[in-house]
Amino acid sequence: MEYMDLLSRLGVASAHPGGFRATKKLMEKALQPSDLRILEVGCGTGKSACYLAKQGFRVTALDQHPLMLQKARRRAQQEGIEGVNWVEGNIESLPFPNEAFDVVFAESVTIFTDFPKALEEYHRVLKPGGRLLDREMVLFAEIPEPIYTEIKDYFGIAKIHSVDEWLQNLRQAGFQCDRPAMEPFWSHEQSVEGSEIRELDLTLLMDPEIGHGLLKYSELMLAQEPYFRACDFEAYKE
Repeated sequence: MEYMDLLSRLGVASAHPGGFRATKKLMEKALQPSDLRILEVGCGTGKSACYLAKQGFRVTALDQHPLMLQKARRRAQQEGIEGVNWVEGNIESLPFPNEAFDVVFAESVTIFTDFPKALEEYHRVLKPGGRLLDREMVLFAEIPEPIYTEIKDYFGIAKIHSVDEWLQNLRQAGFQCDRPAMEPFWSHEQSVEGSEIRELDLTLLMDPEIGHGLLKYSELMLAQEPYFRACDFEAYKE
């Protein structure tokens, strides 16, 4: 089972490093409640998009996985949120006009794309002076090639980028970005909210394919924690 299918079937709301507490921390640091137009890419089950909408932002939320969007719409309905524009689409070819948004918001999704192409698309749809907020896993230390290959194959990614590679690619796409602080990758193990656990479809844990997928994730990532860190990239379109 592919990693994204695993997340969508379980209904994982905050798979990124730091969980939803890290999301709220980034939002509180970088965003003040207003009528800014925000595009969340890779919105998943809609937890962040709904939270942003509650703060008064005008939110468009995009995901390429239909099951994720189905769960996101259900979440919005349950929370009484009507203002989010849910869109099925590809990050590498965003279905929006140039300079349509004030902020692009991403959480551990850019790593799964054609990296330069995604950054170019973020830059294209941002207004001049607009911002990209992206929380991602970064490579912290050289990792043995067999383990690195297995991780890339499992997640379906071409490369895990270092901070320097992130900054270089952001600048090539036209962004300005200061070097971010690095955080322990597994800090979210102590910060998972109870609501996130209650949202999971735990009945699926009886499915051998689901159980195998979770076990594989643990084998690959928990043991390799020293090689990774998490970063909040705050970039500006000139």
